[in-house]
Amino acid sequence: MPKCFLIDGLNLVFRCFYGIPLLNTQNFPTNAVFGVVKILSKIMELEKPSQVAIFFDRGRDPNRQSLFPEYKANRAEMPDPVKIQIPVAREFAGALGCTVIERSGVEADDLIASFAHKYQKNFKNIYIFSTDKDFAQCVGGNVYQIIPGSERDSVGHCLDRGGVWEKFGVYPEQMVDYLSLIGDQADNIPGIRGVGPKIAGAWLKQFGNLDTLLSQIGAVKPARFQSVLGGSGELLRRNRQLIALDRGIGDIYLEENAPDERAYDRLVELYQLTSLRKRRAGPQWIQDNLFS
Repeated sequence: MPKCFLIDGLNLVFRCFYGIPLLNTQNFPTNAVFGVVKILSKIMELEKPSQVAIFFDRGRDPNRQSLFPEYKANRAEMPDPVKIQIPVAREFAGALGCTVIERSGVEADDLIASFAHKYQKNFKNIYIFSTDKDFAQCVGGNVYQIIPGSERDSVGHCLDRGGVWEKFGVYPEQMVDYLSLIGDQADNIPGIRGVGPKIAGAWLKQFGNLDTLLSQIGAVKPARFQSVLGGSGELLRRNRQLIALDRGIGDIYLEENAPDERAYDRLVELYQLTSLRKRRAGPQWIQDNLFS
């Protein structure tokens, strides 16, 4: 059975934009595009996946926004040099043979989680490629998270169930409760004041989950948190709704998308990224056909 890579598109674009010195082609920035193409090519060359899908946000989830208007309100407007490179990164990804998936009002994280859940049986392994800790909740069985790395002979550090425990001190099925307790600064979700990873991990190790924790507050240590937790049930349940990824989006589908050499060459020339030229015969243009 083949393997599949699910790429968190904006996470990758931002990582490349801030990690690579600014490149310009006729006053058009291309550093993020350059990095995205290099990393996608590296994945294809080293891992030879049958399917690569890259997911992009098209607006925030209205349900989360309605539940908590301050959700992601701390995020600054996307810088123009990043914003204008996203459509170009999409084009390059499509030319490389990746399937580009996005939907208005649906966050990429939910699309990725739903895709991984829906098609788990279609692949030997599914790899979610992102630095976002939210995806640790999806890890299990044949679904893994890869934290991108800079090693020449590897695409990054692969987290399985044990790897999530080593990194966070909790298991994948506890990640939503863990983040609900400590909060998620990146998404402007406040946790319990004074509760950090060490305390949250210890509580979940003792009680297993948030519901049991809240039903046995009298046994919580340090004791000073008992009264705090007693008044935080509503906040914690709201946090769970905000943090839990939607795995039930049904109308997303596997699509065949073969590499398009002509489109790729046109983009390379248009944006003068000549170092990205590919050999006419090479593994980077070859992907097993999942649909044969």
